[in-house]
Amino acid sequence: MTAADKYYLKARDYYPYDYEEALEALEYGLSCDDEHAGLLTLKARIYYTDLKRFDAAKECFELALYYDALFTDTYYAYLDFALTIEDYPLMARLVAKALKQTGIDKAAILYKEALMYEMSGRYDNAVKSLASAKMHCTSGKSLSFYEEEAERVKEKERDVRARQLPINIILK
Repeated sequence: MTAADKYYLKARDYYPYDYEEALEALEYGLSCDDEHAGLLTLKARIYYTDLKRFDAAKECFELALYYDALFTDTYYAYLDFALTIEDYPLMARLVAKALKQTGIDKAAILYKEALMYEMSGRYDNAVKSLASAKMHCTSGKSLSFYEEEAERVKEKERDVRARQLPINIILK
């Protein structure tokens, strides 16, 4: 275990409850290893969740993947970020890359993909992603969750279709 790893674990434990300690550990860790994927991912999370500096966050996520494409935590956080800023092309690329990583929770990644499809109005694809997530889940609680989410998306799709008015009525 390197010094950067130790500082990463400290920073991760302190964040978000003790910003001062978390930021201090983050700074020390990056001074030891400015290519540490965990530290860069945590820095990106702070940029986008707390500081709303989306460009800086994206840069840190990209660096984290560049330096260590196998660090799975980066994919989860980067997908959350991409969903927040509604960058669906980025999400699609990240999902494809994440699903190839060893040790990643495929069900969680597929759920994020389903959220992407739902937010972009592609409800059928969202339901398909949730069905795939069900195939990769490992607990009854997760299975029930994905089934409930699929039903929610189907109901939302029905509501959206029922509310759509013909275009000529709106224009008149």
